[in-house]
Amino acid sequence: MKIIFTSDIDWANETVISDTLNLFKVNKIKCTLFATHKSKAIDLCDKKMFEIGIHPNFNKSVVSGNGLSAKKIVDELTQIYPDAIGVRSHSLTTSSPLLEIFKSAGIKYESNQVNPYSKKIEPYKCWNGMTIIPYNFEDDIHYSYNKSFNISLLEEFKTSEYLIMDFHPIHIFLNSECSETYNRARDFFQSDELINFKNTNHFGTRDLLLRTFEEIKKGNLETYQLKDLIL
Repeated sequence: MKIIFTSDIDWANETVISDTLNLFKVNKIKCTLFATHKSKAIDLCDKKMFEIGIHPNFNKSVVSGNGLSAKKIVDELTQIYPDAIGVRSHSLTTSSPLLEIFKSAGIKYESNQVNPYSKKIEPYKCWNGMTIIPYNFEDDIHYSYNKSFNISLLEEFKTSEYLIMDFHPIHIFLNSECSETYNRARDFFQSDELINFKNTNHFGTRDLLLRTFEEIKKGNLETYQLKDLIL
């Protein structure tokens, strides 16, 4: 099984981003980050452990038509992270024209397809030469299904060739176990008061992540980054 962690940064503040990066660093686990904005913590992270991709938000352009052009959005992020070769859009927005914009910006793979709990995902070559890499676990989707966080992901996916996970720094920090935990904290995402909204009563995202780390270390298993799957 190829085990890959990814993380959509989603405009998290520096404290929250650093919290997530430190967990991966201390446990010596590789991760692919999809960045939404310039971050000192991301700029300074160990690039051998952390691959940096981009996480553009096309919602204003697509939903309301009042946003920047898609090309402008991608260009702004690739200027911040010029070495990025991977993309996952906020809200998983994709289309044939977007794939062409990604390719023209030097992006080599896209990870915009989530197939929750699927045991049969695998990368495939797109018609324009890019690699499409689906993933099969996401923290907020997990609680949206009302699934327990007191589980073993390695056991859950033991018959899979790929376990590709998406964990959000805000959910790791809050130990989110349901949408209510996340929503209660929304007005404090950029505040020091955010710490007061952590879930401490139930198993949550952070617990599941750390349990997965322990299983990986116990089994002496290797972790990969999404760029390792480019076809």
